[in-house]
Amino acid sequence: MKKILLDVSHVSKRGSSLRITLPKKVSEKLEINPEDILGYYFDGENVILEKMK
Repeated sequence: MKKILLDVSHVSKRGSSLRITLPKKVSEKLEINPEDILGYYFDGENVILEKMK
């Protein structure tokens, strides 16, 4: 599978956590809206972001 770069994010710190801002292109592609829940999956080498249904 060929990877396609949609956008990039910078990491910032908030308290003891790290934070990223989801770029508009990515949120539109995944149809993510405020209050949606996202799942982070690890498949050995990659982290996969999915909108939970």
